[in-house]
Amino acid sequence: MPQLILIRHGESEWNRDNRFTGWADVGLTERGRAHMHDAGVLLRHEGLAVDLAFTSLLSRCIRSQWALLEGMGRVWVPTVLDWRLNERHYGALTGLSKAAAIDIYGADAVQRWRRSFDVPPPLGPGDGAGYCVIDERYAHLQPGDIPQGESLAQVVDRVRPAWEHSIADALRSGKRVAVTAHGNSLRALMKLIEYIADSDIVRLEIPNAVPIVFELDKELKVVRRSFLETTVMPPSEIL
Repeated sequence: MPQLILIRHGESEWNRDNRFTGWADVGLTERGRAHMHDAGVLLRHEGLAVDLAFTSLLSRCIRSQWALLEGMGRVWVPTVLDWRLNERHYGALTGLSKAAAIDIYGADAVQRWRRSFDVPPPLGPGDGAGYCVIDERYAHLQPGDIPQGESLAQVVDRVRPAWEHSIADALRSGKRVAVTAHGNSLRALMKLIEYIADSDIVRLEIPNAVPIVFELDKELKVVRRSFLETTVMPPSEIL
């Protein structure tokens, strides 16, 4: 059976500080790195291995992938970096704490942006503008490809080609695949894989550094999905 492992990156500096992060390229905490390493050890002890890994272009995700593969004893596995697996862009909320965002926009608006499927936040760089680094890693993209703020529905549209033309192709070729990504890009992937309804996907909690293991049939339909139990951190307040 094709095997797919999805895992959200470890705790970032802005997860720790309860700030909207999105495309801001912030660092991974030592706690986050350790939890990802432990997740890799857990996968190895469960007899799970990977032949190919995918991750985003954001540093917290790349470093999480390194720690995961180290824990699995498979640091030599090829890794594909794909901007389409980046986190949802939080627009003008980027860099704000939840409390600061509520002070500026009101609790109802912030909750609507966080938990609706198709309502984007206000567009713009926000207080985290200096951390949203658009550099040579994005040089292959057209200017219109770079978002200024996204709904979850827009993230699904962005992630879809990565699933259909990269990850799914690798699974069909017989590779065991791991994807280290972000809360919302993983929600998008799980919606595409499991055909989850719009109203349900926004409520799906994805903890940091907890492996989600899929067994798939030859048509890539889900046979079994399981969250491997660990002792790591609960889901972050900011998603």
